[in-house]
Amino acid sequence: MDARLEEYLDKVDKYLRPLPLSERVDIVKEIKSSILEMENERLTVEEILNRLGKPKELAAAYMGDLLTQKRGFSWNRLLLVCAFYGLTGFSGMFVIPVLGIIAPTFIFCGAVVPIAGMVKYVGSLFGYDVPYVMFQMGNFTLSPTWGFLWSVITGAMLLLLGKGSWELLLRYIRAVSRTKRNLSI
Repeated sequence: MDARLEEYLDKVDKYLRPLPLSERVDIVKEIKSSILEMENERLTVEEILNRLGKPKELAAAYMGDLLTQKRGFSWNRLLLVCAFYGLTGFSGMFVIPVLGIIAPTFIFCGAVVPIAGMVKYVGSLFGYDVPYVMFQMGNFTLSPTWGFLWSVITGAMLLLLGKGSWELLLRYIRAVSRTKRNLSI
């Protein structure tokens, strides 16, 4: 294999550093196999490099595909999103951080708010007042019973917002990773 192609593979590998070693090796092997097929088709090194595109874009496309394969939220995937963010460039400088921050925040708050409402409600049943948990709008304060109901509704809405934000983030990543499919490998 030509030295320029080896250098290209090294660059792709460098951009894939945030991934586990086994995934990086698999991706580089896949690209190398595509390069060998193109060499068998008698394409020149320049033609192969043009077809592959920039190493950074190809690495970002593979990372995007890895991110969108699995469903649901996990902290490892959030870290992979951060690594992907570094490769997406200017377009991702706003979308990825905003959605990457609000999605887990909404999910966390969606879980905590009903728990706080339940604590206030159970405390009121036993005659205790939990001072840091209150449901107040202006001068009007909800009773613990209505506050618990309101906290469950609010928690459900926050969970849905978090899930929706996460799905939007994954859609954005899928759109960016289409670059890989357009490279005609």
